[in-house]
Amino acid sequence: YITIVNLTPHTFKLAYTSSYQMDEFNWGDIPSGRARQNVAHYTERVTANPKDDNGEAYYDIGDTGKKFVVRATTHIPDTYPRRVVFDLSGMGKGQREYRVPEQEVPVTLVITGSDSFGFITSLSYGPGNWMNSIKEEMKHRRLLDMIMPGTHDSGMSKITEAILTGANSDNTQTQGLNIYDQLRVGARWFELRVSTVHEVVTGRYEYWTTHLNDEMADVPIGKSGEKFDDVVSEINKFTSENPGEVIALQFRYLVGVRNVPSKGPVYWDETIKNKFFNKLMKIENRCGELESGRIQDYTMDKLMSSNNGKGCVLIFLDTVHMKNIPEAERFSTKDGIYSKNDISWIDAWPDKEDTKDVAEFAIDSWQKRTPTNFHVAQWLSTPSPLTSTFDYSIQVIAVLPTNPALYWKGVNSITSTKFPNVLLVDYIGMVLLNDAQWDSLSAELYTLAIGLNLYTISENCDINKRRSPLLPSPKNQRRPPSPIISQFNGIIFANGTTIENPPSGFHPGRVGILRNGTVFNNGTVLKEDVPNPDFNSTSF
Repeated sequence: YITIVNLTPHTFKLAYTSSYQMDEFNWGDIPSGRARQNVAHYTERVTANPKDDNGEAYYDIGDTGKKFVVRATTHIPDTYPRRVVFDLSGMGKGQREYRVPEQEVPVTLVITGSDSFGFITSLSYGPGNWMNSIKEEMKHRRLLDMIMPGTHDSGMSKITEAILTGANSDNTQTQGLNIYDQLRVGARWFELRVSTVHEVVTGRYEYWTTHLNDEMADVPIGKSGEKFDDVVSEINKFTSENPGEVIALQFRYLVGVRNVPSKGPVYWDETIKNKFFNKLMKIENRCGELESGRIQDYTMDKLMSSNNGKGCVLIFLDTVHMKNIPEAERFSTKDGIYSKNDISWIDAWPDKEDTKDVAEFAIDSWQKRTPTNFHVAQWLSTPSPLTSTFDYSIQVIAVLPTNPALYWKGVNSITSTKFPNVLLVDYIGMVLLNDAQWDSLSAELYTLAIGLNLYTISENCDINKRRSPLLPSPKNQRRPPSPIISQFNGIIFANGTTIENPPSGFHPGRVGILRNGTVFNNGTVLKEDVPNPDFNSTSF
């Protein structure tokens, strides 16, 4: 499957297709604001040489004169023998070869922007400060009117051994990137669970991100992830490099656990709480004294311009376990440390294992949302301990079925009036199992968030009272190019190798010979091998 998401004002018109040794090659037009799951079913005929499997789908971008091609091809022998090439050189945005993760796991392309604004694509990441890069288009909107990526159990990008239980990475780890890299790939809402881990013998303790099955259990099962001091350092590193972003830290629980779990939770006293607050106050660019209950109504301009234009880090605490702390001392509004109730929000957790059930719950919940509540959509599976331990790990469930379903299923259920504010996922950025190297990541969710804000939400006249930023100026005034516009026009190969300035006629996956039996979408079938007239063509 090849999913294409069109978040532009132009229809992606299918010009033609050709295929060889494909049992099914199903492609079609993609209207503005929609996604289409296309089919390239490589032949299952046992007498066929799989090295010859090949297909191309050519698209025109409206009437702009710009084009792109998708190629389904192979790379044999290899662990990932099937490949998809997105060739966007006809729109000046380069090419990228993707490994197909598994037979029925989609490879996804997201395109947003427009001919007049410029195009942004998911082939590679743009600037880290994506919000600030579209500030002029978004500054009049409220936080409540924005869509952003988020991460679930954000601190669990690795398994550390501060807690000694039988849990492992399969059933406990939820991310492949640390907080700094999650920010780089676009995440702006972080769900964090912080525990003090107390040594049974000495009583000494440190602050860790954790993932526990039940933090209130007598003997909880789980592991520690990143040390909380590292989380703070990574946030500060990112905001120093990328000013002007709005980042939210949602703390799910705050409670202690023994390093060898026993005797239930360790409730925080004033000393433990104060040390934690001291760590929170090391987070730079916090926003103090915001009005309780209406943080979601602040404009992006107000938040992004805070701290002399450095942006805003919002901190929301769930203090349900701070029973030993007077309620008035559980927060510090003047220091930008808020209660989770200081933002009017819905935390839509499916609590379901199957991807189909997760998608249906998430979509139903944001379509029923009230317009006054900030909506966090958890697009993630909650597998049973037996499933995640013995059958499918959290990573397998996220990377293979669940995250890809967001693009072919979720996108078509997002409208300008019914949308989530946060798309919360596991294993953000990863499209291959056990491969979190930067060159292997893909920018689908990053680009989707930009596109939903620039295109989809801009269609809501109650939110966007201006002309859509993606439409041409009525006076044909030339605008300076946005810093978010993709500038890359090289080739990225599946192994990470990049050619910045490839020869103009070089298109990976384009075949030199159109073989006997090649099928075109107009019904033509070749009766003999013929040279591909476009093989060495420098025109697209």
